[in-house]
Amino acid sequence: MDRILSLQRADDCIIELKRIGVTSQGIESMYEKSHCLAVKLKNIKLGAANIIKQDMLSIGGDAAVSRGVVNGKVETSDVIILGNLKMIHSLIQKLSFQNIFEIPQIISRIQKLLEIEERKMPFILKVGDRTLTLNRTHIMGVLNVTPDSFYDGGKYNSLDAALFQIEKMVNEGADIIDIGGESTRPFSEKVNVKEELERVMPIISKAIQRFDVPLSIDTYKSEVAQAALDEGVRIVNDISGLQFDPHMAGMIAEYNDVAIIVMHIKSTPTDMQKDPTYDDVIEEILQYLSKSISIAEKANIPAGQIIIDPGIGFGKRLEDNLEIIHKLSEFKCLDKPVLIGCSNKSFIGRLLKTEKEDRLEGSLGAHAYAIMRGAHIIRVHEVGPHKKLAQIIDAIRDIHS
Repeated sequence: MDRILSLQRADDCIIELKRIGVTSQGIESMYEKSHCLAVKLKNIKLGAANIIKQDMLSIGGDAAVSRGVVNGKVETSDVIILGNLKMIHSLIQKLSFQNIFEIPQIISRIQKLLEIEERKMPFILKVGDRTLTLNRTHIMGVLNVTPDSFYDGGKYNSLDAALFQIEKMVNEGADIIDIGGESTRPFSEKVNVKEELERVMPIISKAIQRFDVPLSIDTYKSEVAQAALDEGVRIVNDISGLQFDPHMAGMIAEYNDVAIIVMHIKSTPTDMQKDPTYDDVIEEILQYLSKSISIAEKANIPAGQIIIDPGIGFGKRLEDNLEIIHKLSEFKCLDKPVLIGCSNKSFIGRLLKTEKEDRLEGSLGAHAYAIMRGAHIIRVHEVGPHKKLAQIIDAIRDIHS
């Protein structure tokens, strides 16, 4: 029957072309025509913006520029290149004859984005003697050993209760267990290093011995992180993205088998929800995470050991959280695996008008959308249902892989 094809991925197009008997040469050419992109470039000089627009028009595409580019009233403009992959490769070829207005650097920027877009190899993390290959969705189970966490405060403060919960999450399929000793819910107060260590270290010590699963320490304090790493933890989950504690990055770099999760937060947990506003929430988060990545790499943390987290609920309005999930694929430009944690958060409660105990379905829905938009790791309280969710989505998404 006649129909409009759903070509969500490169492989979808290739399979359909093969079905109707297209030659291998034709497939290579037509695949590029089927793959449409909108490439946004920041702060392009006036002359280069004009050249890009004219070149794209000449090959059947287009490029959106500021109105000031047309009348020469701006010095720079963001540019959105609109076209299929074949057109963008043709644009690069046309631009290669130009050596003005920083065009060689612009070519490099476009090529880097295309390389990331066409990546086929999965991200691989080295965590101690384990290797995490992110060719499927990984589940990070949350264990808060705090009296005041927004969802499960006080439930796992005893050693026995904490270990029982870890065992439950491991049996349900958790790939990572994230242990935190300080609540970072909105308006929470800081906990000193001594108290945080007293909360997490007994549990970490026992869990390392008992469970064959990578452990993560949820902290922004280098002293806490170092104690956990010395005990055998091999992932640090820093809500500040290495931007609260100046010693954190250098300390982590002393270990060659530790992964770091850098998250975006607007201000601090104490005041992050006091009227947060953004002109462009995705751009601001990208800039923040780019700085975090730079801090990590300058400290000699291996580039392949860095995970990014846009920080759902950390200084975000309802509409910001929804936009982040909807546009999660745009974080691909940082070329890092993406972790996201929507589990039982207040934006779900606001949408469904439910209390924290009744947000599982909303959490599953948000995480399902996030996985389809490119999340590699989801951080959750209820491991079992999310494991099953991820298995189904991975199977559907990877049917032609």
